[in-house]
Amino acid sequence: MRSFQIGLQAAMLLAAPGLLWASEHLDGDEALKQTVSLEGLSGISLVFAQAYNQSPWLYAVFCTATMAVVGVGIAILADMILRVMGLQVGKIEHKE
Repeated sequence: MRSFQIGLQAAMLLAAPGLLWASEHLDGDEALKQTVSLEGLSGISLVFAQAYNQSPWLYAVFCTATMAVVGVGIAILADMILRVMGLQVGKIEHKE
């Protein structure tokens, strides 16, 4: 197990310069100034596109919150489907 960890760390150290070299084709300023066209967008798509163009941090918060809400919705739906199928859902008691 120890040799696997050492090999993995060595591979990451050897791969890092290659990853940095691959990103050199863009200037720092050019990479940060990418925007999304707002033409033809409306509703929630427009809100997300404007957030992306104005503040990447706000866009990241929107995306994270959206993923959390969708995840909770999927969990509730899966819970209801499993209960209809007759399976017991809830916390599992672990005995040691």
